[in-house]
Amino acid sequence: MASVAIGVFLAVLAAICNGTFTIFSKMEAVRRARVDPLIFNFWACIGIAVTSFLALIFVHKLVFTPLGLLSGLFFVVSAANAYRAVRLIGVSVGTGIWCGTAVVVSFLAGLIFDPHGHVRSLALAIIGMLILLAGICSLAAAGHMGRVATGREDELDTLLYRPSGEDRISDNFTHGVIAAVLAGILGGLVMLPMTRAKHAARGLTYLPSFAIGVLIFAPIVTVIPYLSATSRTWPPLNPKVASGPGLVSGLIWNIGNALSILSILYVGYTVAYPIMQCGIFVAGLWGMFLFGEISGNAASLFWGSGAMVLIGIVLLALAK
Repeated sequence: MASVAIGVFLAVLAAICNGTFTIFSKMEAVRRARVDPLIFNFWACIGIAVTSFLALIFVHKLVFTPLGLLSGLFFVVSAANAYRAVRLIGVSVGTGIWCGTAVVVSFLAGLIFDPHGHVRSLALAIIGMLILLAGICSLAAAGHMGRVATGREDELDTLLYRPSGEDRISDNFTHGVIAAVLAGILGGLVMLPMTRAKHAARGLTYLPSFAIGVLIFAPIVTVIPYLSATSRTWPPLNPKVASGPGLVSGLIWNIGNALSILSILYVGYTVAYPIMQCGIFVAGLWGMFLFGEISGNAASLFWGSGAMVLIGIVLLALAK
């Protein structure tokens, strides 16, 4: 019972981290300085890489695996889209969409690529998947309803310059949903390479290899969009404004990542993973009460949609 309590406690802490790490990209100073989401992601990646190397304190040795580089690539691209989604559609809706998408992708990828992946109940898995997908679509609808009703638009995403008014809100919302889905697709694959690594390189031992991958691909992912688009001017790194919030954002994400790894060791994937996805409700609270993103009927639809996502996640976990 003690180990179960510890595992559940760690999973709850991971959920808080997962629902919190993106809010720093919406701090007033960051938005006022119009920090590009790619630049903010760069600073967050630096924070993640530095804290990942701290795992060496606990594992006492570096066991490098090239698969960590792949995880690093998946994360950098996923996080860049996550911060962009938050800029365009908010913390509440953005987190809900990519959390749900990540569950679907990780579940399917685990069945295909994980040598230990299997389904005990195909019918339960299908039902859970359908409910989860319906919840994701409903979350998107809640976000759009809230933004159209209030006419509210976040700070301009420095990657988008569109006409003002309702057309702009609708256009930016579409781009935000696409970014959130991409964040979820790649986010659901971040730790999949670890399942193929040798046993000595798994768990917290995997984090330094992951950090090396993040350090390699963070500058590349940041630079490529500006090399391929002649109409964009090179954005400033804004170290005075963006480095602090970015590093803290990366630190919190990595704390949640480490806690999730430890939680699974205590209570297993089936129990830990659904609890960790409660981060969508943490993000919902931040979005509503800190940033005023959703209210009224849209808020009711958001919470109902979040419940559908969690029900789908639980059913998928039980099907395995």
